[in-house]
Amino acid sequence: MLGFIRSVEKLIIWGILIVMLTIILLAFIDIVYEIKQKIIEEPIFIIDANGLMSLFSLFLVLLIGLELLETIKAYLKDDIVHVEFIILIAIIAIARKAIVWDFNKYSTEELISVAIMTVALGITYFLIKKADFKIKLKKEEKQH
Repeated sequence: MLGFIRSVEKLIIWGILIVMLTIILLAFIDIVYEIKQKIIEEPIFIIDANGLMSLFSLFLVLLIGLELLETIKAYLKDDIVHVEFIILIAIIAIARKAIVWDFNKYSTEELISVAIMTVALGITYFLIKKADFKIKLKKEEKQH
């Protein structure tokens, strides 16, 4: 029974990998398309600050997807969730939010909360790297 569950788990993880690869590929195609659109708009070959910020946002979303893909691959390979990757993904997501921050839309309190999350994630990442900490999701199977 455990072998069957393990096989289904592997199948699901491979399915997630395929879906993530598809999403990342489509996101990359979208980025290339957006760059092409920005370049051919009048004035040609000039991207304004708002256009540049939207492109940076797309790049960071793609980077988050790549980090998620790396996390899934590491889990498939080692049966270990690498906490370092998860924290890194969170840092990238918060950094993306800070980079594309719209000061007219959000309050100062919300900006402070993003700053606190950034500091907390930075400290967590530092401590994890320093301790080389990894959480095993699965118990080692006892050898009979």
